[in-house]
Amino acid sequence: MEIDDLKSDWNAIECIPKNEETLLLMLQENKHPVLKSIRKQIVFEVIVWSLFLMFYYSMFDGAEKPLWVNLVLITTLLLPICHSIYGYYYNKYLANGSNVKKALDQLYNKLKNYALFSVVIRIGFVCGLLLFFTYNIDFTTTKYYSLAIIGIVLFIQLFVFYRIWNKRLKRIRATIYAFSNHI
Repeated sequence: MEIDDLKSDWNAIECIPKNEETLLLMLQENKHPVLKSIRKQIVFEVIVWSLFLMFYYSMFDGAEKPLWVNLVLITTLLLPICHSIYGYYYNKYLANGSNVKKALDQLYNKLKNYALFSVVIRIGFVCGLLLFFTYNIDFTTTKYYSLAIIGIVLFIQLFVFYRIWNKRLKRIRATIYAFSNHI
């Protein structure tokens, strides 16, 4: 796409009229729609995982497992909450400055770190849950097959998760490259 085509496409976009007061409200942390949805997700996760932690000890035989296994479970349940909080702050402070290329470079580096953090958190979460639920189980052949199927499904999910992040990062990298060539 030529730069003139890009300019004409940009000028052809119809803007939704917003008054200055609405724009200022959107810039406030409590009113921003993306940050608001992330906060709702954090509150929901805290409630759900807190309920799980209140009942796991009796419902899932946490009392019969050693302290270190219970601590691993609690830690791995805190990982998604930490991930959401990190995502909240990531979205709160996206980019600084007026230079688009520098802002995209910053975004790319932050997103790369966030992607790595997401994959590591997912692996830790899954490993902690598997450890807790498989600890002290007498495995039979059927249980080994079931565990292998669960492992394959989780590996596929992790692979897809990695591919999604890789695709996002490639798109941003291509955009940065396109800016570098046109400037």
